[in-house]
Amino acid sequence: MAETQRLSKITIKASDSAGYWAGMTAQNLKNLYRQLYSLGTLSQAHYIVELNPYDPTGPLSKVELFDRVPLRRDDLDLVGVLLPWLATSCSLSVLDAQSDSVQAGHYQQNFITGNSSNEVQVTFLETKGAAILNAARQIKEIMFAPDGTQGLPAEYMMRLKISLFPRNNRSNPVFSEEWLVALQAASVDLAAQNKDALEVPLTFLKMYPML
Repeated sequence: MAETQRLSKITIKASDSAGYWAGMTAQNLKNLYRQLYSLGTLSQAHYIVELNPYDPTGPLSKVELFDRVPLRRDDLDLVGVLLPWLATSCSLSVLDAQSDSVQAGHYQQNFITGNSSNEVQVTFLETKGAAILNAARQIKEIMFAPDGTQGLPAEYMMRLKISLFPRNNRSNPVFSEEWLVALQAASVDLAAQNKDALEVPLTFLKMYPML
């Protein structure tokens, strides 16, 4: 029967310097961790969506959805800034570059041709009074008149602003993007077996990126 080989005993003293891990000493890693931890992180759940009419005195100013939604509690009629709290998810676009390519032999050369302006989608939690859907219908009526004519862009354009803020300080956003937009699409999927709260995705088209 083969004799079992024993490994040599490893002894460590408290005064011994620590070994290396990931190519660095424990002290260096500790200092690096402190620097990284001090940077902090942003949460995906801490954002603000602000939506306001481009013309504060135009037809959109009569749509109750923007910034202020009527709220009834007990015997009091209140008006609160509730729209930012109804936005359950959104897409924040920072860069949408257009590109093209040419073939030179078996090499492909890519180059940037322009700055694209696409769309932004915001999903809102619907209220009991269907504030989101009713507002979308009111905006549609401003955009498309019954006689077949179409409203002027200034009448239905909105300012959409999405901001990120630290979890402990809502009043000082660290990043914001703002666009002039128009409502492009609004639809909901309904299902008899789904008892979850209704959410309404709204698609906004970026109108004039130079403004």
